[in-house]
Amino acid sequence: MVAVEASEEEVLPCLCEGVSVAAVNGPSSVVVSGDEAGVAGVVERIAGRLGERRVKWLRVSHAFHSPLMEPMLDDFR
Repeated sequence: MVAVEASEEEVLPCLCEGVSVAAVNGPSSVVVSGDEAGVAGVVERIAGRLGERRVKWLRVSHAFHSPLMEPMLDDFR
């Protein structure tokens, strides 16, 4: 998961399969979640489209709010 200094509208065109917007924290702050390689690609596409933006990789145990959580949901219930 990575926090990105960008709006949801700016990030959506940069997403790929298996990566999604996990949270919208403000008008220019979103969290992207999914498999690590996919998220890294999204960060690269954001930089290519929008220029240098602040990003912070989040230290988490799972890719929360992403399609990767689907198989684990029963365990959390």
